[in-house]
Amino acid sequence: MLVFLGAVLVTMLGTLTLRWIGHAAIAGSLRRAAAARGLSASWRSFDLQGVLTVRVHDLALTRPAGGDTLFRAELLSVSLDPWSLLVLSVHPTRVALAHARLAAPGGAGVEADSLAAEVEAVASRAAAAQVRRAAQTLARLVLAPTRGLPELLLQDVALETGRSEESALAGGWIAHLELTHRAGAVRIAGQGRLALEPPVPFDLALDYARDDRLAGRLWFGVEDPARHRLDSLVVRVDGAVTQDRRHGEARLADDTRLWIGSLPLTIGGRIARRGPAASLRLAATGLTQSLIEQSIPAPLLGPLADLAVRGSFDYRLRLDLDVAQPDSVDFAAAVIPHGLQLDPDATRLPILSLDQPFTAVIHLPHDRTATRELSSAKLFYRPLDRIDSILVHAVVTNEDGGFFRHHGFNLEAMKGAISENLRAGAYRRGAGTITMQLARNLYLGHQRTLSRKAQEVVLAWTLEHLTGVSKRRLLEIYLNIVEWGPGVHGAAEAALYYFGADPAQLTPAQALFLSTLLPSPTRWRGRVDKDGEVRPWTRAQMHFIGRAMIAKGWLDPADLPPADSLEVRVNGPARRMLSPESPPLAVPADSARAEGRSSS
Repeated sequence: MLVFLGAVLVTMLGTLTLRWIGHAAIAGSLRRAAAARGLSASWRSFDLQGVLTVRVHDLALTRPAGGDTLFRAELLSVSLDPWSLLVLSVHPTRVALAHARLAAPGGAGVEADSLAAEVEAVASRAAAAQVRRAAQTLARLVLAPTRGLPELLLQDVALETGRSEESALAGGWIAHLELTHRAGAVRIAGQGRLALEPPVPFDLALDYARDDRLAGRLWFGVEDPARHRLDSLVVRVDGAVTQDRRHGEARLADDTRLWIGSLPLTIGGRIARRGPAASLRLAATGLTQSLIEQSIPAPLLGPLADLAVRGSFDYRLRLDLDVAQPDSVDFAAAVIPHGLQLDPDATRLPILSLDQPFTAVIHLPHDRTATRELSSAKLFYRPLDRIDSILVHAVVTNEDGGFFRHHGFNLEAMKGAISENLRAGAYRRGAGTITMQLARNLYLGHQRTLSRKAQEVVLAWTLEHLTGVSKRRLLEIYLNIVEWGPGVHGAAEAALYYFGADPAQLTPAQALFLSTLLPSPTRWRGRVDKDGEVRPWTRAQMHFIGRAMIAKGWLDPADLPPADSLEVRVNGPARRMLSPESPPLAVPADSARAEGRSSS
């Protein structure tokens, strides 16, 4: 009897000890994990179910400085491995999270031009370090022993990132996601919704077998407004993923097959802890119009559905990236056509007559449009040889320095953009070409979606390879339709609006100033003071563009004085926007007709 009572007592004490250790371990882990990220953790209560399951109610993670709540969950349930507790460690065997909201931290954006150089440099270094830490976290997750991960159950979990100028994705919502272990294999299954515009529902099922085989299916619902229904975009994968934790690498086998609908792709790659570094290889062979239309929903094709092509093409892509060495990035992409040509009889997109006079419907941000007729009969149309050559070359230098060398897509600019954005830890530079901008302005609009960006790349390639339109004509169209200010389109309207001049008679300084407006034409007033004088930072940008033009042989050094001597004053009709009580200082006799430019 005494032995029996002793055994009962030892069991009860052991149970109570494990319960106490489990409670303390979870509480300590939560607080330490939050503190390591500059946050504080709080909760309403702990519940202990059985011996080794801890339930945390109304968990919140807040930022002490501003009091922002970055994470809130009604319930977090963690089941622990008893043996890990005996060595005072925490190893969960199952984690469940329900009714949770995660808000990505953000802050008020500041115009880069308004920052002092040293403040911008410090902010850039901090942002770059944050990007590297995020990449390191991703690498650790990919290299985590997959079969040793705890089972996971997520229910009603939302991620809110906030839509930005650089991204159309504002987070997402997981209705249900479950990771389970069966006979040494791992299965992930779930449903939810991506916070795009419009929202995109998804469903996924992936199996990672004991032999490292990865197979599964992802379904996305794509809204088709024309037919008032959801179309399906189905992605399937079948390949092998190996984790080499000794060398710190996870590898996707080079013969991994990926299908987008019926489009067959071969992919491979790796993620390495050192750096972290990543690489990707992708190849597609024998792609045709019918195969693409069968596989990709019409809303994702957009204007591409109005192109008709004969023949086929192959596609190749390669990306090598080391986060610790941004300048080492290597990127290459190629389209290999096989008898590829536009079918003029079946093509509905107005793309085959661009070398003739035509009426351009110009797509602008915020779903605005403008119309301009590109014809010599119109007041504000100018052929390329009637636009000041310094203005032409300044625009090319600032917007697309490789325009005369590339064929729609500038790989060197792409590598430079990836490198610079990694160093800055934020979006600082794009790789859009003038041809891509032209495709956007003529056919697409400015929605920030992946499908629209893909359409832009395809249309730019089509403009340069399949239409027969020369580079000079593409540049001429661009310079006659591009927005230079609110309601101001083309070089002729811009020269008159800002300087009361003809675009063939600009001073070098005026041409350089106009070239600085194109990235953000609606914000031109920030570049000048109330008297129309150009601000110092704008003069510095003008001088930078001028030096680049001199290096290319496009500008005589004698035409570029020091930056502080680049005197420019806005003295055309635009001056009324700066000081309504002051009339323009120089408006030509035909300015009355200029007021009617919206109809030209």
